[in-house]
Amino acid sequence: MTNHCCGPGYASPAEAMRAPREKLLYTIAIYTGTGIQKPDYLCTIDVDPQSPTYSQVISRLQMPGIGDELHHSGWNACSSCHGDASMERKYLIVPGVRSSNLHIVDCGTDPRNPTLFKVIDGAEIKARTNLSAPHTVHCLGSDIIVSMLGDAQGNAPGGYLQLSKEFE
Repeated sequence: MTNHCCGPGYASPAEAMRAPREKLLYTIAIYTGTGIQKPDYLCTIDVDPQSPTYSQVISRLQMPGIGDELHHSGWNACSSCHGDASMERKYLIVPGVRSSNLHIVDCGTDPRNPTLFKVIDGAEIKARTNLSAPHTVHCLGSDIIVSMLGDAQGNAPGGYLQLSKEFE
């Protein structure tokens, strides 16, 4: 949730507990490892009990490639940005742990029907940072950090990839 005078998120866990419930849920669906050669996708589920489409998958956003194995996603902005009115929880960063791709999904323009904003290619990440296998995404005050499980060849240890709010 965005509080336009204060930025995204909440000042405290207690404030978050008092906030209105989420009306949409975003989750991943993966084919990787099943033998089915289709792209993984992001599902949007209506979780508003007052909605006529309550408890239904209302959209599916296919990723552009096969074999990503989508993993732990995270927002571009969160409570770490509370107090910064210039920040907005708009983009969901969805890593592909096998492909090393980072999918930037626009959930803010049309929350019921997210679109793919940008893909950061896993091969580019490996070449520029010697890191692979993105695991978990966390927002920071102004940047985004992604834990990476391996080096470019997939060997431990990994490290952390830091992205700007422009996803560079």
